[in-house]
Amino acid sequence: MKKVVILIVAISFASGFALSRIVNLQTNNKINMKKVTGIGGVFFKCKDPKQVKDWYQKHLGLNTTPYGATFEWFEAEDSTKKGRTEWS
Repeated sequence: MKKVVILIVAISFASGFALSRIVNLQTNNKINMKKVTGIGGVFFKCKDPKQVKDWYQKHLGLNTTPYGATFEWFEAEDSTKKGRTEWS
């Protein structure tokens, strides 16, 4: 299960990076598109959310809340602006 979770996280971040590159390329070509600001979150449906949350905390070291985990980051263009991704 740990490998699956790591794979999903890697795919999510890679997808966000690829989408960002596409938006930047189109912006540089003077195509007027809105920028993507984030992926919002990664959400899984499970039978026992508390057990899964505890597993994330024990095996992945995530600081979890009753709603999951939050990853905070700063925007590349403006490092004063914070963003976040929810893992729940």
